[in-house]
Amino acid sequence: MMHYINLGLIFVAGLDVGLAALIYWRNKRSKINISFALGVLFLALWTLGVAMFREATTQPVALFWTWIQNGFGSYLVIPFFCFSLYFPYQNYVLKKWQIFLIVVSTVIMTLIVIIPGFWIRTINLVPFNNDYDLNFWGIVYFNLYFYFYSIFGFVNLFKKYFSANGFAKVQLSYIISALGVVALVGSIFAVFIPLLVLHSVGPYWIGPYFSLPMIAIIIHFLYRGAR
Repeated sequence: MMHYINLGLIFVAGLDVGLAALIYWRNKRSKINISFALGVLFLALWTLGVAMFREATTQPVALFWTWIQNGFGSYLVIPFFCFSLYFPYQNYVLKKWQIFLIVVSTVIMTLIVIIPGFWIRTINLVPFNNDYDLNFWGIVYFNLYFYFYSIFGFVNLFKKYFSANGFAKVQLSYIISALGVVALVGSIFAVFIPLLVLHSVGPYWIGPYFSLPMIAIIIHFLYRGAR
């Protein structure tokens, strides 16, 4: 029988997929909706990958789910960065060289995740709670990739916050707070602990459970009084 923690993760992943679909169908042409929905979808796939990896009973299956969880776990920062450009209005258009940088850095991130030894050194099969040891340089690139786009995303949102007035300022304050809490929790359990605890992934499964309150807060303030 599947462990209750992993069942909970699958439930969270399912809710995230449903929320991503609702966000997208609310306005399929909106860049805000598309970027936010894509970010939530990647979050769901990361969460599903975490649950299925923890339940895997063979090395090949466990390896496959590490690709899913670490691939989409890293990709979700790109929709967040785009969301910061579009919400509540678009104030900057990416140049071709910047788009090229995003594509190249993401391809490199993908290769690091899937090429043996670049990200994962060994997988430790423990019933219901599998773990793996990380390559130090893989962690370094992941952090550079993830925090580069995260920092610029928050910078974009803060710039808009300080220039906003009225309800737009309230929207941005709650959205920044919600994203900030999740970023902090995710950093503690998915970044700092892996770096400090012998390069092991640690209790990173805690992170996905914080996604639902974050998404609920963002949806509320994203569409409350929507145009």
